[in-house]
Amino acid sequence: MRSRLRSDEGSFTLEASMVLPIIMCITMLLLFFCLYAYQKSMLLQVAASASEQAAFNWDNSHKAKDGSFTAGEYDSLYWRIGDDRLLSGLFGLGSDQNAAGITLPSEEGDGGLPEIKLGNAAVRIPGEMTGEMNYSYSLSGRAVSTRVSKMLHLPVIDELLSDGAQPEADSRSLIVEPVEFIRTVDLMRYYGAKFRGTSGGSGQETGMKKDDASEMVKKLGKK
Repeated sequence: MRSRLRSDEGSFTLEASMVLPIIMCITMLLLFFCLYAYQKSMLLQVAASASEQAAFNWDNSHKAKDGSFTAGEYDSLYWRIGDDRLLSGLFGLGSDQNAAGITLPSEEGDGGLPEIKLGNAAVRIPGEMTGEMNYSYSLSGRAVSTRVSKMLHLPVIDELLSDGAQPEADSRSLIVEPVEFIRTVDLMRYYGAKFRGTSGGSGQETGMKKDDASEMVKKLGKK
């Protein structure tokens, strides 16, 4: 009996039978966490793509994904004042800091003009993903934010993680309109030159001429 107890025959089989389940459990956990990390990065890529697309095409709701649009199809001239919620964003007239928003998944063209623009970009988000897209307007600028949640269910990960750790991603893109900025600067320079030329001095008018007003209307009508 003593010799049998001191013998190491079969020790490898016994140790392997004890270690193998542990290795298998660790391997499966690593696989599940790799799927979790992949899902997180995929959600971030989709959210960033939708936000950038909405911000890029914000100046015209008729634009396609590549920014092209049919000649003559554009939004009204003063859509930034009314439809874009400029007044509510600057003076805090709205009940929420978000001027507009949609819930994902959303169909294209649902709601007002901001919702339509958000819906045009939301078509890039797969229907299996849930979340929301919001448009905000403040003194610091305009922005489009997108938040999407997980599209896959991992039973092991769902049990290990709490509700607050579920895979989701947020992305935010600023709306920049170079053409509108250049037009606004040109408008200010135009008015500044007219005011300097018509203020003070004898024999000079104190207001803008009719031709100047028509020229100003033409400048505003250019896109």
